[in-house]
Amino acid sequence: MKNLRTILFVVSAAVLINCKAEDQYLKLGGYLESRLSYFAFEDEITTANALFRMEGNYDVSDKGKIEAHLLYFYDMQPADPFSGFREGSVYDRIIDKYYQETLDGISPVLDDLTPDELDLLNRILDIYSSGYFDHISYSSFFPKETLVMDRAFIKFFFRSSDLVFGKQQIAWGTGYVFNPTDIWNIKDPTDPNSPKIGVLAANLDFFFGENSSFNIIAAPGSNFDNMKYGFRLKSTAGRYEYSFSAVRDNSDDAALLGLPERIQIGSDFSGEIFSGIGFFGEAALSNPRYHGMEFSETDSAYAQFCTGFDYTFKNGLYVLGEYYYNGLGEKDHKDYDLTAFTRLTGGVMSGLAENYFSAVASYPFLNDYTCTLIGLVNTDDMSCAVVPELEYAFHQNILVKLNSNIYLGSSSRTEFGGLVNKISFCVTGYF
Repeated sequence: MKNLRTILFVVSAAVLINCKAEDQYLKLGGYLESRLSYFAFEDEITTANALFRMEGNYDVSDKGKIEAHLLYFYDMQPADPFSGFREGSVYDRIIDKYYQETLDGISPVLDDLTPDELDLLNRILDIYSSGYFDHISYSSFFPKETLVMDRAFIKFFFRSSDLVFGKQQIAWGTGYVFNPTDIWNIKDPTDPNSPKIGVLAANLDFFFGENSSFNIIAAPGSNFDNMKYGFRLKSTAGRYEYSFSAVRDNSDDAALLGLPERIQIGSDFSGEIFSGIGFFGEAALSNPRYHGMEFSETDSAYAQFCTGFDYTFKNGLYVLGEYYYNGLGEKDHKDYDLTAFTRLTGGVMSGLAENYFSAVASYPFLNDYTCTLIGLVNTDDMSCAVVPELEYAFHQNILVKLNSNIYLGSSSRTEFGGLVNKISFCVTGYF
């Protein structure tokens, strides 16, 4: 890894040195972000990390462009994957059940162990169950550095089409907090503005009429069966934009999580009702194909949709409201299980329950400040996530943010109540 970082640094330096000021086709930029977070937990967990992003694109006349984004993560003290869950929460129940099922699965093997082997296994289990490893300092394993090529693609411009090869950003749908039709990204509802990770794919756009296009995308996997592909038809009607899409999703990640192949059709729209009031929505009908199912069977089909509005007042206040229905979710918190948790982490759905409502308000003041409040309510178990944020534009290239994730609800019976509150301080410098 160190050798790779050195090579990339030398290459980047060489490019910068050899770039001529008059080269109007080459554009370089990016940002550096440092973040500190405090989790309001019994152990008072704190985390610290930094992110460096270098963005470069080169316009090849009017024939195309080359673009690459390099991400460098530095985690000084990251959080344990399970430290964000409260003790006794629904997440604890899910994880405990998973470990119990795992132990039950290996119990037949225990009968074949020798007394010495069984004694060794019991000692290992005692060490883990005692929480011994909870007290080992993170500094024993960190800091940790990760280098990622987030985007790296070549784009060709033709008379009535564009062709993109490589790792690129793909974002479908018109929802702000939720995007049922977007199979390409896993989205955090409490951070709708977070950057989307690049997708390795071939992306072909055909343009026709004044505002219409036909998009074909194929994202390869380890073999022909494990891949995503589909199309999207987009056009306009009056003051509205709309699209129809169809995809087949069976990625390597889904296979690893045990998620079945999925066929999905969807549609979305956005526009104005009147007087600047925005109206948007999207819906998806998915049909997972479990082992042994015929292509025409629809017994496991489910629907997801979201709809909402937004409006900006003359004083700059921006408000948004959005409702989300998750046909794959559960009405009762007792039914939150490992399957639902896997679907959530795999990006198949954006919540454990069926019904959600979100609200966003943002207000700029004193020229350099912006106050934002995001609220997300699980209306089935009546838990809530509240994310207040204060942003200060210290300079046109430097932003300072202070935000918090506040979770309300029963810690043992609700989705959001089982999460740990945190507060974060972030400084971002753009160049």
